[in-house]
Formats: sequence, structure tokens, C-alpha cells
Amino acid sequence: MEAFASTIKAQQFALSVWDMSPSQTNIPYIYYFKNPNSNPADDFMPSDKMRASFLKALEEFPILVGHIIAGKDGRYLVDVDPHNLNMPEYLESQSTVHFRDLEKARFGWDALPHAATVDVFCAAGVSGVIKLANVNIIRLEKNSGLVLFVSTPHYVVDGVGYCTFVNRWAELCHWMQRNATENELPRRDFNFDRSTIGRSM
Repeated sequence: MEAFASTIKAQQFALSVWDMSPSQTNIPYIYYFKNPNSNPADDFMPSDKMRASFLKALEEFPILVGHIIAGKDGRYLVDVDPHNLNMPEYLESQSTVHFRDLEKARFGWDALPHAATVDVFCAAGVSGVIKLANVNIIRLEKNSGLVLFVSTPHYVVDGVGYCTFVNRWAELCHWMQRNATENELPRRDFNFDRSTIGRSM
């Protein structure tokens, strides 16, 4: 974790009044992946690559490893301190549910394996701290597939920001699985300054 912390610089992100209006809710999405090989021995969506690419994505989204604090003016901030990072809750679990069971149930809520992390409403995770990103990777029976659950507080990112992070994670994971070079990694620039929109209007 020290190697990851060394990539993060101390910074603060001011939250707007609009950010805080949906402060009790998370943005939770569930992603389903079917293993096309259906081979229990197949290294389907390998854990090491998924975690490594997740950490690399966080390097570009430092707002997700900060703590919510109140500024001197009473407004809330995301405070990112490399010496006191608020690392996302990242869990991986095994389910007895098979992917075909989810298909038969048309991916209904009742058939979904229970997510072990925080879902719709903002709450502390297993560590007792409110995290700014929560991930649960649920591996399905007989390596038949995987369910990926990701939630973030709405006051940190909106729906576009959420999907941008997940898409970047996927892009980085694909890049790592191909063992591609640094030159083959697509470069992206992300802006977390809320005032940028105001200055552009």
C-alpha cells in the first residue's frame, strides 16, 4: 500500500451545495459477467489483475480515497491525505449461485447473491468508516461467472463520474490482461474541480 500512497498527492476537493443535496444516497450498480469457457480451472477475470487495475484507476481518481471533512467556512470537502488514505472497501466473495440461475431468474433481485458491502444508502462499511467507493466481487458457482457490485456516495461523483471511473477501471484491467506496454495505455485527463462548470457557463 505504500507504493500506492506514493502516487497520491495531498489535495482537497470542495463540494458544492448541489453535491450535498443527495448526501444520504449512493450510486449502486451491478454488473454481470458470464464465463464463456465454463471451465472451473479457467482463470476468468483474475483477482490479481482486477485489484491491480482498480488501484491504478484510483491513482487517477484520488477523490475516492479521501475523507469527508467540514472546511472553515462550514462547507464540506474531500480531504486527500497520502498519510491517512480512506481506502475503498474492496471485498471478494464466493457464491453458491450459478450464472444460469441468474439467467433463469432474469437477473431478478431475489436471485442476486447478497452484496457484502454498502449498497443504496451511505453507511459505514466493515471498517466502521464511510468509504467513498465500495466494491464487492462475487464469484459464482463452478466459475460460471462473476457479479461486480460497485457503489459510491452521490455527493462525491454523479452518474457520469461514476461510469467514467468504472469504465477506466475496465480499460486498465483489459490493458493489464493483454500485458501491453505503457505506450499502449490510453491516456485520460479527469477534472474533479466543481467550479470548472460554473466558470464555463
